[in-house]
Amino acid sequence: MACTEPSWNGTGAFGTTVDVKDAVQGGMLKNCSLIAGIASLAWKQKIGIQPGPTYTFNFYRRVNNVTITDPQQTDGIIPNPLQAKSDDPTEFWPSLYEKAYYQWLEQLGLTQPSARPKYCLHTAWQDPSTVLFQLTGKAVNTKSCSDWNSVFNDINGFCTNWRNNINRFINSPAVAWTYDPTAYNPNGAVYSDATIAARHTYSLLGVVNLGTTLEQRFIVLRNPYGKSKGDPNMPGYLYTSAPWCNNIILGEIDGIFALRIDQFVKYFEKYAWTTV
Repeated sequence: MACTEPSWNGTGAFGTTVDVKDAVQGGMLKNCSLIAGIASLAWKQKIGIQPGPTYTFNFYRRVNNVTITDPQQTDGIIPNPLQAKSDDPTEFWPSLYEKAYYQWLEQLGLTQPSARPKYCLHTAWQDPSTVLFQLTGKAVNTKSCSDWNSVFNDINGFCTNWRNNINRFINSPAVAWTYDPTAYNPNGAVYSDATIAARHTYSLLGVVNLGTTLEQRFIVLRNPYGKSKGDPNMPGYLYTSAPWCNNIILGEIDGIFALRIDQFVKYFEKYAWTTV
């Protein structure tokens, strides 16, 4: 699908809440790394509510090995639904955050909050580790998926118990991403939007630790499409039939699902998280 610059006849305020389930990737840009990243920030309560009508977001870059903070202002004029949106029609912060990010990439600065970025300049898939640094300004740790036991123990090690030692939440913003379908995939995974999408970045939210075997260990993820696109008959999917957050948020509607650890290392190439 060819990229077409959006119309700009919509307006919207930030919203009164920020939730991990809000940010939904639009249908035009391959910016899953950005949407998964801001959803991960929302998961760790790193996005504050703003009253508007002008909104400020901080982005980060490295110059001579020094981290530079770049505030970018944007106004409440937002593009059509082909860009990012919220699953809550009263919450516009994902659209505003996305707009500010592209204003920042184009170096429009604080003096031009009404400037409209050229979205079609930014259609390529972005490295998730780079985007996570741009959003947080924190050092990003990146690891490749290896054997399932090592990967689970590693991810589990930077999670915190939620009410019990079964449901564990990630300590800081984190993402995970799948293989490029045109590159070598050592596991021979076959991708489909109906199950796990290729070269796609997901928010990494935590783990389910029911025991020591692979059948008892799951990685909890969120698809920035806003729905899990997962076949519940696919081996390794965990929905609300199993515990995580008291069965509140696992399910098809919001994009949050859990994948058995052997399936995770089969489909996912790498994962990354920031320092706290």
